[in-house]
Amino acid sequence: MNSNKRHKKIGLSGHGDCRVVFCPDCGTLEIHFGASTIRTNSESLHVLSSVLNHAKVQLAQMQNASPAIDNTQQIRSGRVH
Repeated sequence: MNSNKRHKKIGLSGHGDCRVVFCPDCGTLEIHFGASTIRTNSESLHVLSSVLNHAKVQLAQMQNASPAIDNTQQIRSGRVH
């Protein structure tokens, strides 16, 4: 395998500092978020998308919940900030 080969990167999606590019030669996806880049495969992208969508729904439910009724469930997820 020639490691000097330049990969063809196709932009799949993007907005501002966030974008996703794909290399059809090696099947690698790159998720760029600000100064951070995550290299992954399509299966992991689907899992990440599912997790983020679930978090988005949970957050919307928490933000729309009545302050008088505490119907949120706290989870320990490690460091958040």
